[in-house]
Amino acid sequence: VWAEADAAEDTEAADDEITELTMDMLDEAAYEGTWLSFEPGFDLYVPSNWDVLEISDEDAADGVMFQAQDPDSEEGVNMVVTATDVGTEYDLDSMAQELIDAEYIDVEKVSINGIYGVSFETDSTYGIAFLDDQGIMYNVQIGPKAEEIQPTAETLFISLTKTEENEANADDTEEATDEEAAN
Repeated sequence: VWAEADAAEDTEAADDEITELTMDMLDEAAYEGTWLSFEPGFDLYVPSNWDVLEISDEDAADGVMFQAQDPDSEEGVNMVVTATDVGTEYDLDSMAQELIDAEYIDVEKVSINGIYGVSFETDSTYGIAFLDDQGIMYNVQIGPKAEEIQPTAETLFISLTKTEENEANADDTEEATDEEAAN
């Protein structure tokens, strides 16, 4: 489902421009977390103490598929995951260029656990964006941007994994599947 094969072909000549990140590069997670699987087939390791927020019909229509907030944060630390149909002609290079043109900060092409995407910062958030082969761009942002939240953002982003390849979440996924089958 993921645009990794196309991205690999498109960027084969420019591999040196893509930073490879894997979960095993992380010495230690910045928080105790829970693996969450998203319907399109990707997982993120989200802080366990965060509250999952309800998504309004208006937000859902704008592409919001998940949002959560740290209940202990005075600054309102939160994350949001959106999905936007950008079409199948959109690729890693065009995604990076669009973010650069929008004056995002530190735009960098990355491969996170085999998923090609772009990491970036805005004035107020840290983010990653990646594509599937159906022309959907997923955008994960966490903010407000601050030195204290950077390790949380790093752990969250480097945890991006394809559900089918996430051994750390395999037991939870199997239990959920077994439970659904029993009902």
